[in-house]
Amino acid sequence: MQNAYLPLALISMCCYGLGDLVFKFAARKGIPAHRFIVLQTVFFLPSALLLGWVTGSLHFGVPFLFGMCAGLTLYFALLYFSISLNTGDVSVVAPVFRSSFVLSATLALLFLNESLTMNKGFAFVLLIIAAFLLLSNLSFRSTNPSPSKTSKTYFRSLAIATVLLGITGFIYKLGAIAGGNSISIVAGQAVVFFTMAFSSCYYKDKKIIFLWKYLYLGFITALFLFLALYFLLEALKSGPASTVVTISQMGFVVTAILGIFIFKEKISVRKVLGLVCSIAAMILLAI
Repeated sequence: MQNAYLPLALISMCCYGLGDLVFKFAARKGIPAHRFIVLQTVFFLPSALLLGWVTGSLHFGVPFLFGMCAGLTLYFALLYFSISLNTGDVSVVAPVFRSSFVLSATLALLFLNESLTMNKGFAFVLLIIAAFLLLSNLSFRSTNPSPSKTSKTYFRSLAIATVLLGITGFIYKLGAIAGGNSISIVAGQAVVFFTMAFSSCYYKDKKIIFLWKYLYLGFITALFLFLALYFLLEALKSGPASTVVTISQMGFVVTAILGIFIFKEKISVRKVLGLVCSIAAMILLAI
């Protein structure tokens, strides 16, 4: 089937969007980023290993190593993403964070010799415009007496998270074309992610603080991220990274729309135009 990777990329997109929404729920409840990530990984790692063992698809080869590299970059990407959500609207932070596909696509075009079609070019331009429109909506909710300091921290955290996620997307493509299966890549990522999460928590708190009352949020987030990653990797087996990663990372459309209705975030003309540009870009990529 031609473009069979598109439905997989769209499912991945929706799962990423829902996962980001749960991140916002956690931020609004005041859960520290490093502790919330621990809640996710206690579900993510066992699920990946169990599924690999049951299906007999877990192999410790090159794809597994690529997964480990992705686990390192993704951990810090999600950590800084969580930090930026403490002071920013999810309907703005999530779209900027997920715009990391620009970096992933650029790396794929440069190093994997993927073609740059007219539709793809127009889509990228629309997405850059969308990012500009959404960035103009950045707002801060902080008790810090120095707004400039809050602003710098906000932008720095969001920029670091976005760049690292873009690199992660490119690593996924390398793992997918290395000849392995998706579960091996997921498991490799989960092993490193688990180690980083607990090490960071111990470093910051001098002990492991497990927030049992919020365990359900960790489970829901892990489920969405696990499904999002699995379908992304399946799509990358046959689809170009510059298209597949771009579509999957547009989960911010789902997050932004739900954020407006669930969290009563403000609607502005710029925000609406930004989302419209994003949707138009997704249509161009799917044609």
